Amino acid sequence: MSSLNLVEQSKRSAAFAAVDKHVGPTVRVLGVGSGSTVVYAAERLLELKRLNKLHPELLCVPTSFQSKQLIVDAGLRASDLDDLPELDPGSGSFASIDVTIDGADEVDAELNAIKGGGGAHLREKLVAAASRKLVLIADYRKDSEVLGEKWDKGVPVEVSPLAWSTIKRQLERMVPKSRVQGASTADAAAAFEFKHPIAVLRQAVRKAGPVITDNGNFILDVSMGKIYDPLAVEQLIKMVPGVIEVGIFSSMATEAWFGNEDGSIACRFARSEMKKQE
Repeated sequence: MSSLNLVEQSKRSAAFAAVDKHVGPTVRVLGVGSGSTVVYAAERLLELKRLNKLHPELLCVPTSFQSKQLIVDAGLRASDLDDLPELDPGSGSFASIDVTIDGADEVDAELNAIKGGGGAHLREKLVAAASRKLVLIADYRKDSEVLGEKWDKGVPVEVSPLAWSTIKRQLERMVPKSRVQGASTADAAAAFEFKHPIAVLRQAVRKAGPVITDNGNFILDVSMGKIYDPLAVEQLIKMVPGVIEVGIFSSMATEAWFGNEDGSIACRFARSEMKKQE
């Protein structure tokens, strides 16, 4: 078996393991992410459905056109996020979804992630934020010490088409020690590696012009080298008028599954959480 086939098999195994651990008969609402690895998660959901091992009234919340098609093709029920009730209104929690299983472009040691390579990060973040648990699945090439170490295509930033060029210029004025308004920068550590970010409008393939998201917006891919403070970078970018969503998911994931180069799989938690348990 070639190394490529081994990687694909390990991605499939990682997706199956994540689904088997987190999606059982008690899960009433499931978030279904986007990407190549999520295709294998949908495959496993279909198998569990045929074995009657899923909740008989399971609702699946898609994060993209792709994931909605996967849900429909598996014979499962799709639901919009706004149609869901709160799981526990008395708790003050807005978590309507039991668990979301999604892919990632890169995951760091603390399970911060870059997402949006497929252009679906706005809906992915909405669904993740409404979930009690976010479980990521990917292959070993996405497993990094810090964000930007392996993923060199930039942070996907969904922006309004009305002023994308102005937004681009504002993003490229950021400096590593930039902080949100009101935060001290005197002793601030560098949030990212580059002297200034480089923002590029994502172009479509087999279509003239830019990529248009499912929401009718453009995407700027913002390269800044290694990202040492994902939360600071996420906040900085979101402060720019016209930015709709940022493909940095800070402290949202609870667990990540990786398919390894040799065909094995690994489950990982945030390093800080592991230290607490030692």
